[in-house]
Amino acid sequence: MKKLFFLLPIMVSILIGQIEFKHECNQSRSVNRWLNAQSTLTENQDKMDISYYGIELDIDFDSQMIDGFVDIEGLVGMNQPDSFEFDLLSTMVVDSVKYYGQISTFTHQDDRIKIPAPDVTIPEGYSFSISIFYHGTPAYCGASGFKFDEHLGIDHVWTLSEAYCARSWWPCKDDPSDKVDSVDIIVTVPSNPDFIVASNGTLQSMTQTENKKKYHWQEVYPITTYLVSLAVYPYTVWYDEYISSVSNNTMPIVHYVFPDRYEGSYANYSLTNDMMVLFSEQFGEYPFINEKYGHADFGWGGGMEHQTLTSMGGYSQGLIAHELGHQWWGNLITCKTFHDIWLNEGFARYCQALWVEHQNGEEAYISFMNNHIYYGEGTIYVENPSLNSDIFIAGLSYNKASWVLHMLRHMVGDSTFFNILKSYASNDSLRYNVASTSDFKDVCEDVSGLELDDFFDQWIYGEKYPKYQVSWWLEDQDVYKVKIEQLQSTGYFSMPIDIYLVGSHGPLTHDTTFVVNNSGSSQTYEFSGLDHLVESVTLDPDGWILKEVSYTTTGLNNIIAKNISVGQAYPNPFNSGTRLDYYIDPELGDIDIAIDILDISGRRVQTLIDKKVSSGFHSVFWESKNRATGVYFIQLLTTDFISTQKIVLLK
Repeated sequence: MKKLFFLLPIMVSILIGQIEFKHECNQSRSVNRWLNAQSTLTENQDKMDISYYGIELDIDFDSQMIDGFVDIEGLVGMNQPDSFEFDLLSTMVVDSVKYYGQISTFTHQDDRIKIPAPDVTIPEGYSFSISIFYHGTPAYCGASGFKFDEHLGIDHVWTLSEAYCARSWWPCKDDPSDKVDSVDIIVTVPSNPDFIVASNGTLQSMTQTENKKKYHWQEVYPITTYLVSLAVYPYTVWYDEYISSVSNNTMPIVHYVFPDRYEGSYANYSLTNDMMVLFSEQFGEYPFINEKYGHADFGWGGGMEHQTLTSMGGYSQGLIAHELGHQWWGNLITCKTFHDIWLNEGFARYCQALWVEHQNGEEAYISFMNNHIYYGEGTIYVENPSLNSDIFIAGLSYNKASWVLHMLRHMVGDSTFFNILKSYASNDSLRYNVASTSDFKDVCEDVSGLELDDFFDQWIYGEKYPKYQVSWWLEDQDVYKVKIEQLQSTGYFSMPIDIYLVGSHGPLTHDTTFVVNNSGSSQTYEFSGLDHLVESVTLDPDGWILKEVSYTTTGLNNIIAKNISVGQAYPNPFNSGTRLDYYIDPELGDIDIAIDILDISGRRVQTLIDKKVSSGFHSVFWESKNRATGVYFIQLLTTDFISTQKIVLLK
């Protein structure tokens, strides 16, 4: 397919007289949301910079209690707190607190520990070291927090702390914005059964007595609280090795699997190495190359991208790719607040698409994106990130967010797009740190050279999607006009759009794609100088824009149009199939007709007929039993007549 850009004035011109600019998805909307972003931090917590956690736990499976202490080190600057404040649910009991080894007073209420800070202001700031001793049964929190569980009748402990549930099992500054430089995780469990404790980073030691086993894990890369994890079970452990094509380093891949899932999960877990090679080539070296990567089976239904060791409730290729992608997008660079969770989840969903594309090609990639489309309400930017149910909305934070990257890729081109991802991952200010949408936008603009305020305003901070209506006609000799109208009620979108013209000259078929810049309620484009007759026009034929599109017959040859009658598809909406009736006037004789089913992006998914049809009444039936629920179009096309109807499949 040839692609010609709108910048060629000989071929295409724009008729500005029919443009109505009402760009309601404007910059002030995103700026206001950014200024109003809410943090979960208290005023005192905002003044503390945590650098280290040392977590030590003794797990009692019989009483389902933990007994532990946490060493916390950090700094305060010139703006100093009147107390040190740490998050810990009030269901846990704080036994004592030490400040630099000395017993300190404290309060623990409303899920927060408060410890008096030095009562003398130190202008240059100071460091602090606090130890908190506590015990209790962790309460359910969010997706779990800390879970005493069983698998096949054997005790099992696992954690899942996103978004604000590290506080359910250890005292911390529980907010994604403050990554620490390192964490030690020391866990004691009974020696019988033969428990294995899996956690972040590298295993420093395992010591065993007659009744107890103590594991010491250490994470030396920066990490946020919700990524600290435990998985405890008598696992079957097996190893693979990643050999980097980027740096030539080698690194272990370790899988902690339920023994009964070993055979079923082995084949897909074995693909982890191939996925890591792909993502390292596309994004830059695996971020934790000096430690490990792997999986730990756990008793939850999905997956959780714990740093260097993902917790897995399944083992599909999609889940493995998604959670591995998070090691870059969520762990290397973490969303600064959960307003911008799309920087984690939308990117990880898109990693699934990249793996599908790598395995099965472009068509499979496009199909994956169309199977993860979202047309619902709401903004990708999370307005009120106080609850998991508000943060992790699959349609927005995952699916629509992945479409933002899909659309960005087409706008800037493949080479620039992957340069953006590599530049984002290697950015000195963001790497092993936190980021907001504006940080990612800055990288996109720096690499692409484009001004992207409109793009991010309408797709991240705005709602819904464009609904295009397209009409086209032969104006004069070889001058064709294409009119694009936006029919949605949520503001007009500004997007580059591919317009695909197909026609013939003699026995030869020609196709050409122009890229036009579209915004406002209505714009008409003029195409001239073509060396062939245009027989059909398709907007965004390859499905690069999240949209609906319909086609009208405005401006087509009315004489022939009057001699072809097309009824309404019935039933509509429908469950298993729908019928289209049409009539060809005897004056026309036998004519060539094609009837196609198009998906929401305008791509042909099935041809019902494509042949010469005699005059008279005809019917065609579409059996849709193997198609997904959604919006489709049924299109009847002749040499110079087109009829397109929207149909809705409900199952």
